[in-house]
Amino acid sequence: MHTLHSVNVVLHVLFGTIGLILGVFVLFYQNRPRQHTRYGRYFMYCLIVVVATAFFGILFFRSNPFLLILTLLGGYVGYSGYRAVRLREQRTSNFDMLLAISVLMAGGLYLRSMQLAGGNWSPAVVYPTLSALVLVAGYDLVKHFWLYHKLKTWWLYEHIYKMMSAYSALASAFSGTVLSQFKPYSQILPSVVCVSAIVYFIWRQARKRAFLTAKVAKTFAKNADSIT
Repeated sequence: MHTLHSVNVVLHVLFGTIGLILGVFVLFYQNRPRQHTRYGRYFMYCLIVVVATAFFGILFFRSNPFLLILTLLGGYVGYSGYRAVRLREQRTSNFDMLLAISVLMAGGLYLRSMQLAGGNWSPAVVYPTLSALVLVAGYDLVKHFWLYHKLKTWWLYEHIYKMMSAYSALASAFSGTVLSQFKPYSQILPSVVCVSAIVYFIWRQARKRAFLTAKVAKTFAKNADSIT
């Protein structure tokens, strides 16, 4: 059993580290669709291994509320971010909604169990992480059942937010584990940096979209004037 645990830890750390490196390449090649897609796919492969080994370790070897919430967050936002770019303006499936509901229930039940059990855990870290999970899964549910036609054009913003959140979960878990003596700051700082990056990239994409829309409208008006 000890050997199995060691192998699981090595795989978790190895693929988590590779995922962090690949995430940098994904951002670097964001304006080159072919390379961006390739490295994004590799990042997702690493994320799958990280999430699977994390769940395996939590279930069979040790229970850690922060790692569980990060695993739920990283796994779900990674999957949802991948689905956003795959579906684009198509409606999400019933399976997607079932997964969102299951993740919300799992996060809520685990948090409740930790509150009842007490123990050594940091609400300043767990609550914001769980809030991020509720925000993403809740948004997906609202979009699917009520505001699909209004929100379907936001798919690229969703992709940016969700994949950056998945990267943030990896970075927070890595920093919180390696720099455990600086908790909770070693866990919070990567999230702050990644949230700032999310705001910047979404703002830049929104500005680019507004510029292209204005350009198209100007061209259309010019062509209409020439016809009349």
